Amino acid sequence: MNRRDLLKISGTLFAGSILTQGFAATTALDSITDLELSGSTDNPLLLHYNENSLGLSPKAKNAIIDSLSNVNRYPDSYIEELQNTVASEFKMTPKQITLGIGSSDVIRATINTLGYQATQKKQNIQLITPDPSFFLAASHAEGMNISVIKVPLDDVYCMDITKMKEIADRFDGVSICYLCNPNNPTGTLTSSTTIADWVKGADPQKNFFMVDEAYAEYITDPNFISGTSFIREGRDNVIVLRTFSKIFAMAGMRLGYGLSTEKFAKELLPFMAILNISTPTAVAGTESIKDKSFIQQSRGMNSNSLAMTTQVFDALEIKYLPSQGNFLFHQIKCDQKTYMDGMKSEGIIIGRPFPPFMDWSRVTLGTPEEMNHFLAVIKKFKKNGWV
Repeated sequence: MNRRDLLKISGTLFAGSILTQGFAATTALDSITDLELSGSTDNPLLLHYNENSLGLSPKAKNAIIDSLSNVNRYPDSYIEELQNTVASEFKMTPKQITLGIGSSDVIRATINTLGYQATQKKQNIQLITPDPSFFLAASHAEGMNISVIKVPLDDVYCMDITKMKEIADRFDGVSICYLCNPNNPTGTLTSSTTIADWVKGADPQKNFFMVDEAYAEYITDPNFISGTSFIREGRDNVIVLRTFSKIFAMAGMRLGYGLSTEKFAKELLPFMAILNISTPTAVAGTESIKDKSFIQQSRGMNSNSLAMTTQVFDALEIKYLPSQGNFLFHQIKCDQKTYMDGMKSEGIIIGRPFPPFMDWSRVTLGTPEEMNHFLAVIKKFKKNGWV
């Protein structure tokens, strides 16, 4: 099943009160599927989904192979081991870990849970999200007739926490506050102190915080404090989202998780499929977390690729944003179609358009060899006046 098909079926009908209607996420993905290569090259560089070009951890690969003799059995014990491993990593209990088919699965379940609870209590509900940002929380909310308020980024391209808080404070009901940090597609990191001031001062009955930390393992800023600190404080109105799709190079295996209090994790359960993680995926996740040398190798590669890319961008006077992820958001001078088609003709697939930033593009930081090819093309584009 591909990503598009998964999103098509992941809307949920529950309690006769909320019906996912048409599921807007499929529309949001149309521009992605349109980027499929049309024969211009047989082996393009895939620098559009923020995947880890190193591929899977060798230890995870071996674990998958070893697990195949047991795939005729249900994966209970392997899922339990993965939950225990994740819990140990964050000094939490296994009951605080919600495993999903990618973090997108946990995003869906969180929106469904909060929407259902608001309906039961006859409360108004809205979702507040930075713009641009990862689209899925907003798409799920729209599919359930939850109002979505998109708040433009501030003048340094970070989340405008002040404006988001003002909108939540004015609302007569429950606000789901989606905070993607580092933000995708910009790669910018919003102050942990600013976020903490909002979370700790907010009414927990009126504000729920979804803290998406899909790229947290890449962060180098020493001032970053993970949203998991709110969970350890016992805040039931916070969930932190993590994924194995990025630094752990498991995008094709679809594994993610949410970290929350045991209370909220229990509330999520009715909206999660049972035994939703396969045996090969579970063992790969467990070994990936344990393989610290692979994580360090991935971080090192990312740092090298970021440094070489920004060095060339600086020399060519191409504007870009400071990235705390495995991608770089940079300005272009031509229209999106010209830029994307030009990259495609050079054997490179790059990120889709991110309205309203139509004069910006996102490129995944691949291996240094991949970035060398990308940067050679960028130099051509500079001569064309495209960047």
